[in-house]
Amino acid sequence: MRTSISDAAKLRALIDAEAHRAGFDAVAVTTPDAIPLAPARLAQFVADGFHGSMDWIAETLQRRGEPAALWPQVRSIIVLAMNYGPDHDPRGVLAKRERGAISVYAQNRDYHEVMKGRLKEIAGKLVARAGGDVKVFVDTAPVMEKPLAEAAGLGWQGKHTNLVSREHGSWLFLGTIFTTAELVPDRTEIDHCGSCRACLDACPTDAFPAPYRLDARRCISYLTIENKGPIPHEFREKIGNRIYGCDDCLAACPWNKFAKPAS
Repeated sequence: MRTSISDAAKLRALIDAEAHRAGFDAVAVTTPDAIPLAPARLAQFVADGFHGSMDWIAETLQRRGEPAALWPQVRSIIVLAMNYGPDHDPRGVLAKRERGAISVYAQNRDYHEVMKGRLKEIAGKLVARAGGDVKVFVDTAPVMEKPLAEAAGLGWQGKHTNLVSREHGSWLFLGTIFTTAELVPDRTEIDHCGSCRACLDACPTDAFPAPYRLDARRCISYLTIENKGPIPHEFREKIGNRIYGCDDCLAACPWNKFAKPAS
């Protein structure tokens, strides 16, 4: 669906206003062809066996790397971020052996439900104004949210492979709105990690074989959430009192000092 420059500007203003009204902390736009390098990186991740037992990643490789393969009608992708930063360092509970440590993201309402409802509201306003069609996704389809967020300029994928924002650090939920409207894309963010290794050195199980590469089979989040079998003996002591997920690499990121705690 082609839109004039003036109409595109008005649509963008609408999207920004509705996104912030709905409680999102950042919103940006990219195109479905903006992540040409992501498919090869994901294919290598699978070829190395780093996905562990998450077979659905291998089964959806093509659609993950090519948004248009998921929905051929898509012309623009709106990426939205919601800050969930804690008001304290979550690693403090690791010293309290009588307590179980639960990842920050899982301590409140299910973010899928919270975000999807709000994304639908924004998408509805977009369709009412511009017509066309939309689809919304919150970690519920083979969409590579982090590369798309980087392409849209919301941040960059750090050495821990998660998105890092100069304004919000590493604590961000991501959602996308695929639309048939042709919107002006934002400028891609550059990498600001520099020589920092804080996230890599913080990992208790050495799950990063190299910067920007994750071996999920060694990741505590994978081992305590996605893994359905027994936890290998070599990781049991290192897991400590973590019973659901791990935030160590996220919490170690120095960009978090600029983030405000989530409301």
